[in-house]
Amino acid sequence: MGKSRQFDAYRKIIGKRQSIIPWIQGAGITIAIAFLFYRSFFGIFSGILIIPFWLKLKSEEYKTQLQGKMEAEFKEFMMLIVAGLQTGYSLERALRQSEEELKKLYPQGSILESSVHIMNQKIAMNMQVEKAFDEFAKATGLDEAVSLSEIISFAKRCGGDYGRHIRETALKIEDNIAVKQEIQTITTEKRLELKVMCVMPMLILTYISLTSAGFIEPLYGNLLGILLMSGCLVAYGFLIVLGRKIIDIKV
Repeated sequence: MGKSRQFDAYRKIIGKRQSIIPWIQGAGITIAIAFLFYRSFFGIFSGILIIPFWLKLKSEEYKTQLQGKMEAEFKEFMMLIVAGLQTGYSLERALRQSEEELKKLYPQGSILESSVHIMNQKIAMNMQVEKAFDEFAKATGLDEAVSLSEIISFAKRCGGDYGRHIRETALKIEDNIAVKQEIQTITTEKRLELKVMCVMPMLILTYISLTSAGFIEPLYGNLLGILLMSGCLVAYGFLIVLGRKIIDIKV
């Protein structure tokens, strides 16, 4: 449920146009592969596998972008809560104040804003703050939000200086998110290199087809050539997936 809500929220932000682009790209790639790998109109039927494969890759890419945006916003939201607690606000008031500040930080729209607003409405209707925050955390699907929710529930049950426990936990979570963001920054160049490497085989095959067509002519129009090119295409897709997994560093 959490992942579904994430994807729905992201689609609202990027707009309907973005959801159409992968289909257009998938169709273009299918046509290119039909010519480069099979030199046949029937090669277009390879799109039955290529388009779903491409859509899955783009879906994972969008979800990764969404995850990064949500983590960045949640880090800001936590720091706003900590700032409110440090000024002497109750947790309930700190959450209300943080919602207002979040709107100022993201005037063009925030992914978390609607979930934060719903949480504060539940608290205003006398729902326990720890329960409301737990539902908010599950709605976002962020591990960091779930961890903070558990600390809030524990601190509320145990009493004492729960504000200090929440502040300390929030600062640790902020450090964890900062490490993730730093890893994303460090691997940006490698991600770009991977995209170039994924495109290069198609470009090389295009170059050979245009300049030395006779060199690869035996690969087309016969069963052995079709099987060989199909095997290369499957290996090509496998290596793309492998390369993405290599640079996908988890914290």
